[in-house]
Amino acid sequence: MNSKLSYPGSLHNHTHYSNLRLRDCIIKEKDLIDYAIELGHDVVAITDHETIASHIKVQKYYKKVKEEHPDFKVILGNEIYLVRNGLNADNFNKDFDRYYHFILLAKDAVGHQQIREISTRAWYRSYMARGMRRVPTYYQDLFDIIGKNPGHVIGSTACLGGAIPTQLLKNKDLKSAELGDKIIKWCLQMKDLFGKDNFYLELQPNESREQTYVNRQLIGLSNLLDVPYIITTDSHYLKKEDAKIHEAFLNAQDGDREVKSFYATTYMMDTEELESHMDLTEEELQTAYRNIKRIKDSCKDYSLLKPLKIPQLMWKDLGSYTIDQRYWCSEIPYLEKFWNSDYEGDEELADAIVLKIESDERLQNKEIYEAVNECLEMTWISSEVNKTHWSAYFLNLQKIVEECWNAGTLVGCGRGSGVGFILLYLLDITQINPKWETTQTFAWRFLNPDRVSVLDVDVDIEGGRRAQVLEHLRKVYGEDRVANVATFGTEQSKSAILTACRGLGIDIDIAQYLSSMIVADRGQLRSLSQTFYGDEEAGFAPNDKFIAEMTKNYPEVWAVAKKIEGLICRLGEHAGGVIFVDEPFTNSTALMRAPNGDIITQYDLHDSEDVSLIKYDLLSVEALDKMHICLDLLAEQNYIDGTKPLRQLYEDTIGIYNLERTAPDMWKMVWNHNILSLFQMEKQSGVQGIALVKPESVDDLATLNSVIRLMAQEKGAEQPLNKFARFKKNINLWYKEMKDYGLTKEQMEILEPVVKLSYGICESQEGFMQLVQMPECGGFNLTWADRLRKSIAKKNPVEYEKLQKEYFATVAEKGLDQKLCNYVWNVLVATSRGYGFNKSHTLAYSLIALQEMNLAYRFPLIFWNCACLISDSGGAEKENEEENEEQIIWEETYDTAIDFAGEDDEDDDEDDEDEEITTTTKKKKKTKANNYGKIAAAIGKMKAQGVSITLPDINKSRYTFYPDVELNTIRYGMSGITRIGEDLIKTIMANRPYESIEDFLGKVKINKPQMVNLIKAGAFDFLGDRKDIALEYINAVSDTKKRVTLQNMKMLIDFGLIPDEYDMERRVYNFNKYLKKFKSGEYFIIDDIAFNFYEQHFDMDKLVSTENGFMIKQTVWDKIYQKHMDIIRPFVKKNSEQLLEAINNRIISDNWNKYFSGSISKWEMDAISCYFHEHELAATKIARYNIKNFGKLPEQPEIAFMYEKKGQSIPIFEITRICGTILDKDKNKNLVTLLTTDGVVEVKLYGPVFNNYNKQISVKNETTGKKTVIEKSWLSRGNKIIVTGMRRESMFIAKKYKNTPYHLVELITEIAEDGSIKTVGERADVE
Repeated sequence: MNSKLSYPGSLHNHTHYSNLRLRDCIIKEKDLIDYAIELGHDVVAITDHETIASHIKVQKYYKKVKEEHPDFKVILGNEIYLVRNGLNADNFNKDFDRYYHFILLAKDAVGHQQIREISTRAWYRSYMARGMRRVPTYYQDLFDIIGKNPGHVIGSTACLGGAIPTQLLKNKDLKSAELGDKIIKWCLQMKDLFGKDNFYLELQPNESREQTYVNRQLIGLSNLLDVPYIITTDSHYLKKEDAKIHEAFLNAQDGDREVKSFYATTYMMDTEELESHMDLTEEELQTAYRNIKRIKDSCKDYSLLKPLKIPQLMWKDLGSYTIDQRYWCSEIPYLEKFWNSDYEGDEELADAIVLKIESDERLQNKEIYEAVNECLEMTWISSEVNKTHWSAYFLNLQKIVEECWNAGTLVGCGRGSGVGFILLYLLDITQINPKWETTQTFAWRFLNPDRVSVLDVDVDIEGGRRAQVLEHLRKVYGEDRVANVATFGTEQSKSAILTACRGLGIDIDIAQYLSSMIVADRGQLRSLSQTFYGDEEAGFAPNDKFIAEMTKNYPEVWAVAKKIEGLICRLGEHAGGVIFVDEPFTNSTALMRAPNGDIITQYDLHDSEDVSLIKYDLLSVEALDKMHICLDLLAEQNYIDGTKPLRQLYEDTIGIYNLERTAPDMWKMVWNHNILSLFQMEKQSGVQGIALVKPESVDDLATLNSVIRLMAQEKGAEQPLNKFARFKKNINLWYKEMKDYGLTKEQMEILEPVVKLSYGICESQEGFMQLVQMPECGGFNLTWADRLRKSIAKKNPVEYEKLQKEYFATVAEKGLDQKLCNYVWNVLVATSRGYGFNKSHTLAYSLIALQEMNLAYRFPLIFWNCACLISDSGGAEKENEEENEEQIIWEETYDTAIDFAGEDDEDDDEDDEDEEITTTTKKKKKTKANNYGKIAAAIGKMKAQGVSITLPDINKSRYTFYPDVELNTIRYGMSGITRIGEDLIKTIMANRPYESIEDFLGKVKINKPQMVNLIKAGAFDFLGDRKDIALEYINAVSDTKKRVTLQNMKMLIDFGLIPDEYDMERRVYNFNKYLKKFKSGEYFIIDDIAFNFYEQHFDMDKLVSTENGFMIKQTVWDKIYQKHMDIIRPFVKKNSEQLLEAINNRIISDNWNKYFSGSISKWEMDAISCYFHEHELAATKIARYNIKNFGKLPEQPEIAFMYEKKGQSIPIFEITRICGTILDKDKNKNLVTLLTTDGVVEVKLYGPVFNNYNKQISVKNETTGKKTVIEKSWLSRGNKIIVTGMRRESMFIAKKYKNTPYHLVELITEIAEDGSIKTVGERADVE
């Protein structure tokens, strides 16, 4: 007799990787496995929502678990969304389309690859709908991939959101034989597709009647069709007691989501608890358990990990050549190994290096040869250690860099430790020859032959051309051979508090108050544990205030926050990581789309490396955008030869070894801060560093680049920057310091080669790594020195303290001089303890700054300033994504497999994922967009630096900002003028010059609003006073009258020019207009309104009676009408001149008020969204209205007092007000960009508040159905508002309390010359 089985485990479970598109799960993968073992389960499957992203981490942890639990098994799978073939955003129909959940489990490595291929297909066709990405798998995908090679994947019917459960519930009421037959056919189809014992019906525990009914029906289907069934828990949280935490986590994103009932039993259970939720017989339970064990036994263990293999991509074509290998082997002996290698990449690398040396006489010397030989030796040894061919890596990267240039971007001169590796220079990967620089860099910092790790070379490209570069690379290497790298954002300590409060419905102010107690150390947030319990090793004491709030006032926040800290909560894209492959990605990973639609790997960087996917970093650097813009501007005005290819133009103009390096006047420009946005020196630390140090060379700048990042390690100690400035000013102070430590002259000479160039400051990683390797200062090997570097770089104080003990123990053991070693460790090494910077990196970045300095020094400075302005303002020609115009469509489905499209009229239960608006997308032409906030901020920054910027000029301005060298000013670009598009700008530029308004209008076809904005922007100021020009234009285009007759009667009436004595004639004229609306043949119909007027004033006998009322013959009425007009005709004739003048004056006045009302400042805001004249609110008496300057407010809100409510302390913050002009709004983020008198400010208006002020209020005429706008959005560009709230860092948060004596937002309706303003605080009240 068989013994009774316990529940073997759930084969449908989620981890926090299910949160990539929507908050869903609070289980970490390790916790899931550990708890399954704790419950006594034999197996657990991980089936996240349409992703395999966790699988590498799971397998690595599973390998450890197997050592202690050899019989336990982890199965990898995926929960897909199964839809009809061909479904997409355009043809989705909410009446019958559903995203049916379906489970896939990999039985072996082949099965996992099939799942990867299916997932990749789904993500490729994914689309955005209702704020989330939909990832549909077609039935055809299953047939194409699984059907052609069945037996490697198990399928199961999933939860109530699956196709079969949904249809069973539908048929419960319908009792349709047709639908019942279709259900049976669907199951048989799946059984046939997956193969015998590879398709299962899935039962789940639940208290709901729906699940109980479905469970019973599934068992019936199982018996009928011989399809086995299993029981799963669809786990979204680990334990029953985690339900409230899970509910808060989900509600933090979607507000009041209905999660209690649906997720009531979606947690891991032991046998007893599971069976308490299952209305099944003992035999039915045992059958399910046996089926689960059968699945467990049929699934093999396999490894997804792969040994390191560099893909062999396209390599640079070296052309035809001959090389004297014997000669070069005598000069560079290690070349022989590469030329004799069996791997073709080794030989190719050697050839490329020699060809570069032969092309440049400066490279043909012993120093270069020795450096090359050393790097070749390192490359060879490291290749053997890593069991790979680094030659392929280098050759791949050489070609990638070449293609970046071909894509039209500048490539940075270098970045990171690779700058010290001369092979990269010889391959044109970097542009810096480490042997030609006096700042020392070291090849071993890039490639430690003993280290087992992937090489990492970062390449800088222009941020503005990043998309262009990636598109080009996909064309060169293949669309399916290039992908970006995924990143997974997690709930850190501060965000965990904010998320918990949001999910629990706790006020945002309290949330911000609680999260503000979590501090950061050098940019790294302390964890919740460190804040609450302290961290003795890191030197952190517990935060008593935080403890009190979490234990006494907000224990529920603490319970949620500590559980969700570290959970994955969003999907992102690596800043620079791009992976190239020489085989399908699905051989190693699946692909998906980032939130912006980019194709990315489903594994993160480290997991990608574990499956031998090698990342190449293409990082965006804004400085390169500025340099490229500057080169374009210089070429356009013939300062440089713009006919040259980009790479040659760059090299000839600002190539690293074509730069001016020593000119005193150039360095004085740096000292005087004349060079805007100087790379890495534009922040306050850099500005302060330059002021203190006054660098005079690249070496000084490289050292400064490191020193400004250092901090004194002891409270009250001298800051490294100040010490560096002292020692640079007087190097003898360094020697005095060493002497005071007891160092001899000989010992000082030992240290000089390492730190003299940096004036006695050991500011770099290479510096302290060199020191500890010196025999006199420790004699440690490179591996130990690298451990020291990592302890500092990773901010690991425990490891640092351990190494310190080892250091002094070794010093004592070797009998080294204590005074020298104390000085090395306690002074030189300790300088970098908080932050060690890479010397190669600082050298490269200092050379980028030198390139900028050359552009500013060797050419008129206005070019560099203009380039900075164009870049800072968002670029000249950035385009919006295509806008979507939605149209409802109704389209019949089509099948190539049995599915249930058209069978359901109710929504899916899970995640509200299938409530979909049916739309088709109609593409609109891409339009150029201006970021007015960035433009205004950039102009403000430039003006603060004393840079002259002038208004647009119709004869001089270009598309974007442009340098006017003659006047030493930057011209505002015409693309920044409202309503002025690219085609119009081309026409304007093609027909220059213009001598007058008349001349311009004769040459350019332009509408009135466009012309008005050109005038408002100052584009015609060269003709004279702007208001006079505006008046001239209004006079020219106003439809003035040449004479006045009764044909102008309407105008005479509208303008109030008819005397009261002719009131009857005025009324008759209006009555005549009314009648004409009701003409019927030869008659006018008299309705009730017309009858009342006619009865009072005219002969009733002239009316004709009908069944429906009265009519009057047109000829009869015309006689009556003309009789009255004859009365007023003499008045019009007699006063025609006065009336003509009054009418024309009114026409011109109305046009003026329509197009040119307000001040010149208002005109500029209307036209270019910034002020060249004084801000409209500059004279406002801000003290009278309790308005403050944003820049003077504290960066964090100040607590006015603590309010006690129900035993909880609630912070009440100081409330203030700011005012400004609206530049822009972001409806997705509920942000308003406000131009205040002291700069640009982002204002946050939460949720419904934003919608309330942003909506346009209108009323609908019930008779005509026509809408009339009563009040436009208050958040329209150009409106002036006052906002009540508080500053939080760089943002202003709209906020008021019940007793706050102001409205949250007030619209400024009038600005008086005396500084007073009038405002409205309430929106229009419309029933």
